[in-house]
Amino acid sequence: MPKIDESPAITLCWGTAIGTALVPLIEAAGGAGLKAITLTAGMYEAARAQGMTDAELRGRLADQGLAVEAIDPLISALPGTPRPHEVPVPNRPFFEFTEERCHAAAEALGAETINLAHFGGSAVPEQAFIDCLGPLADRAAARGVRLTLEFLPESAIPDLATAVRIVRSVGNPHLGLMFDTWHFARTRWDLDELAAVPAGLITGFQISDRRPPAPGTPYTPMFGRLLPGEGELDLPALLKGLLTRAPGLRVGVEVFSEELKALPPPEIARRVADSTRRVLGQTLRT
Repeated sequence: MPKIDESPAITLCWGTAIGTALVPLIEAAGGAGLKAITLTAGMYEAARAQGMTDAELRGRLADQGLAVEAIDPLISALPGTPRPHEVPVPNRPFFEFTEERCHAAAEALGAETINLAHFGGSAVPEQAFIDCLGPLADRAAARGVRLTLEFLPESAIPDLATAVRIVRSVGNPHLGLMFDTWHFARTRWDLDELAAVPAGLITGFQISDRRPPAPGTPYTPMFGRLLPGEGELDLPALLKGLLTRAPGLRVGVEVFSEELKALPPPEIARRVADSTRRVLGQTLRT
């Protein structure tokens, strides 16, 4: 497929093609004309264990015209995070990714950021995050990487307002905020609140769509999301405001979905590209 010079650029997040190995993810994203991917430290390590060298992986990325936007997630570095043996076995690998493992993957593949998430974390004071994140950001800066901090309703960083307070209090230029439409919709979809976030604070962006579940429906972490334009969120209005203030922001499509999980990676990437471009087209027309 010929490369498409589009702005904003679209990133295929690993969770949208969950279970796909690194090399097939690279080929699928490149084949759909996307511009970047995210991956876990474990995906990088698995590719190395299968015999790929760093140079070969970087070559695959270059051949497809792809950047690595982020290594995602780094959970274990935040206070109040469960130890790996304290979480369900399917989630355990995510809690085993250490700061060093994430930095090794980032350095090998030229990743721009490492994303921090307090997934499954217990209640801790905001000051504990502030005290932790400053040194974390300094260490990342020394290795040429930025950090983003993601808010999740089931964490001690449960909403946009909390994440903004923490990132502003840290005041480190190498730490920004990861804004995810799924978490924003599950807390309070308030575009005025988003517009009030200081310019430059949001340095990472993940998009998915959503239909409100029926009352009493149990929440299943990481699943139930929809591709952009397939749900009821006013994504064009959100995108217009956000991208006007942060024109260089990539649109990272993170859609944990059993339906997508069952598809071949090239089909997942094609659907990501088509749906996201449609929504971006609507944004430009509004």
